[in-house]
Amino acid sequence: MTTFIRLRRTALVLAAVLAASGPAQAEMTPAEMEAWATSYAEIKGMSPKWGHQGAEAFKATADAGVPIVFLDVRTPEERAKGVVEGAIQVSLTDLATAEGVALLPDDKTAIIAVYCKGGYRSGLAMPFLHRMGYENAISMDGGFTAWADAGYPVEGAAE
Repeated sequence: MTTFIRLRRTALVLAAVLAASGPAQAEMTPAEMEAWATSYAEIKGMSPKWGHQGAEAFKATADAGVPIVFLDVRTPEERAKGVVEGAIQVSLTDLATAEGVALLPDDKTAIIAVYCKGGYRSGLAMPFLHRMGYENAISMDGGFTAWADAGYPVEGAAE
């Protein structure tokens, strides 16, 4: 199976999840789906240095005073275990809704550290964010698991 076919299947599955979530969800035309798949393929081909970074790189950058917007695309059940301090919290399936988009920063040049539990869903969110104009959206390698395992600040974790 070619990479394009796998990417297209992934895009179709994500569209089905979004469509099944209810009437408030964004609907994508076949042309938009094709654009999404193309964007995803482009991002997958990006330099690993830019397309994704480890938790330690985000932590060091934030510690140096560079503003970073953390975007948690996990489910509410997963977020109950804690989130990166100050993170925007919107599930991947809600990201393309009007409510999800409204939570994103107004500054399209903001550095956005997108994370999920381990890195897969954050990778799926990146093409959407890039198409929305957020060119500095970067997937966090290892996701929340890597962040928490490194002992970095977490809020809202059940004690």
